[in-house]
Amino acid sequence: MISKACFYRYILLFVIGIISQTTVGQESYNKQIRIQHDNDFPFGIDRLYTAGSFGTYSHILAGDFLFKRDSINPIQLDFTFGQETYTPRELFERDFDLFERPYAGYLFVSGKTTQVRRNHLWSLQGEIGVTGPISLAETLQVAYHELINEFIPVWEGQITNGLHINARGTYIKDVEIKKPGRFTFFSLKSTLALGTRSIFAKQEALLFLGNRASLGQSSAFNRIGTVKEFYGFVGVGGTYVVHNAVIEGHLFGDNSPFTLDPVSFLFNFQSGITYRKNRNTFQLIYNFQSPETRREGRLQYASFVIARKF
Repeated sequence: MISKACFYRYILLFVIGIISQTTVGQESYNKQIRIQHDNDFPFGIDRLYTAGSFGTYSHILAGDFLFKRDSINPIQLDFTFGQETYTPRELFERDFDLFERPYAGYLFVSGKTTQVRRNHLWSLQGEIGVTGPISLAETLQVAYHELINEFIPVWEGQITNGLHINARGTYIKDVEIKKPGRFTFFSLKSTLALGTRSIFAKQEALLFLGNRASLGQSSAFNRIGTVKEFYGFVGVGGTYVVHNAVIEGHLFGDNSPFTLDPVSFLFNFQSGITYRKNRNTFQLIYNFQSPETRREGRLQYASFVIARKF
């Protein structure tokens, strides 16, 4: 969805931000703004999960909220506003028999609370969102492609308007690798999602290389921390999918002109690099996923993240 010039400009700003970090001493901050953009443009494609934009406000609490706070690691609240865009490969086709997946947009807000105790993390998240034209995914994508005058998608057979409510629970077990070597942490991450937007169970394993902070302080799990970090990571995972509304429509009935059944088991891989110093955090992540429908090919995209504490 972004032009080549815009993409390189984004990369340039990303690099300049890292290079221009000052050397002032560490301070204590309890709030953070985090901006993330996902896009498949770096791989010369515009299909499937083609773009996502997310803004997150995080706040460290002085007391308890759903969880009891730990004496070392406080409770953290995260509020996210986001939009996701999904398209088939054939942006100019109107024949559903040639579609790998339906056109779909999803616009949502979510709230999450996180507790950390030593090397264990628990989080609970609630989410409300909408699919269909009211998600504005079609409007924004078509307007942008008209602006650059190329590859204007037809958005034929879009998943219809629908209201969705979802809940998600996550548990992470983090292990510090104390033996001499390059890898510093190993994490197991388990996620369960229930609701009309999605129902799935996901298990991931993550391996970290470099200077990463402890679980309660690390940007690896979007925790606000004061420790400088510079690390890389790789992760693999498997997802068992029961329902996916942006492929098969609403859980309680749907009149979308075109839907498909999702693939039940997905394989996920990601790798990335993170740099955090003083108030700023920068991340660049590569994401790979096996096909979500039996018509799709593999899915890959890049995630760009910038966060600032205050």
